[in-house]
Amino acid sequence: MKANAWSRTDLGNVRENNEDSHFVSLEHGVFVVADGVGGSTGGEIASGRLVEHIAEVAQELSEIAASGNPMFDRDHRERVFQKLLEQVQKANKIIYEVGKEVDPMRPPATTCDVVVLSEQAAFIAHVGDSRVYLLRGSEIFRITEDHTFAEQLRQEQIGDADVLDRYRNVLTRSIGGRPQVDVDALFIDLQAGDHLLMCSDGVTDYLSGAELLEYASKELGPGFVDTLVNVAKERGGKDNITAVLVQIESVAETIRDTASFDTLKQVDILGNIALFKGLGVRDLLKIMRVVYEVSLSDGEVLDQPRGDGRCMYIVADGSVELLLDDTLVSTFTKGQHFGEYALVSDEPRATTARCVGDTLLLAVPAKRFRAIVTEDSAVGNTLLWNLLEAATRQIRVLSDEIAGG
Repeated sequence: MKANAWSRTDLGNVRENNEDSHFVSLEHGVFVVADGVGGSTGGEIASGRLVEHIAEVAQELSEIAASGNPMFDRDHRERVFQKLLEQVQKANKIIYEVGKEVDPMRPPATTCDVVVLSEQAAFIAHVGDSRVYLLRGSEIFRITEDHTFAEQLRQEQIGDADVLDRYRNVLTRSIGGRPQVDVDALFIDLQAGDHLLMCSDGVTDYLSGAELLEYASKELGPGFVDTLVNVAKERGGKDNITAVLVQIESVAETIRDTASFDTLKQVDILGNIALFKGLGVRDLLKIMRVVYEVSLSDGEVLDQPRGDGRCMYIVADGSVELLLDDTLVSTFTKGQHFGEYALVSDEPRATTARCVGDTLLLAVPAKRFRAIVTEDSAVGNTLLWNLLEAATRQIRVLSDEIAGG
């Protein structure tokens, strides 16, 4: 992958010191934005220590990201995330220990956005309310979810606009605030011409997603970063302001030519399935971390993995017949799914899955699905509730058939 990047940080109009820190390494494809928690003693210490630690391990992160193909090798993908999350937790521990010496009552803390590029994708670790956006063509997508009390209230549909505004900068997660921290791990494919925008809330407090897209449509490059900082200052600049723009100039075309993997398209497929109803784009991107593709030819039978390898499958293209003792039970076409009970049960599937025409499936491994349910209770509760509703519907259909029998 060939990339370029531009960055700028500014005190803003009010603060006397800059608690934002950032790191840009085109050599290693590693980028960081960290916003020291405003009002806490030594916020600049926390953000600085985070950036220092990630800079020290940037080569290690780069090497593991380049050691495999994350588009189709799910084990490689998990190895990269394991190393990335391990290093974020190490940084959290360092900052937590420093905080006990600086101010035990109000220890230093920081937000965290780390992006690691591979040849075809970005691995993202996110904590707090700094943000990562993807600019693709004429659209903008917010990849990260704010870990703030206001966002929590919004999801629970509690509080009016004034209440939400009052708590919009109150973090529910930060680096250094506790001995351990929950980190959002996000995976997204990248295409030539894409741009990743990483920024502190000194930018997003003053510019909406629509405005970011409007300015991006006029210019993308160092001028775009300058514009964001200048506009934020013109509109108040009460906080420090940091923006990093990463331009994806090219990806490995030999891989892209044969790959249909498109994270956003797959998110769209998942979003139209009842099992994933109630989940937004950013929640679905968390799930995409574990999804992988299975390509099969006409008439080919899908192997049924055992134990930890069991999966639910979503038909992205083509169709699949389920057979029981050579008798057709049902047919699944694009957008439909089968094997969902593998997510919650270890019982083997009794049917055989045979493809009709060239078929592309999205596989959701049961073991990794369960890990997501455990790691993120909000997403987990939604998924488990949807599974329960699906099971209830199938039991009702079966009962009606028996009653009419």
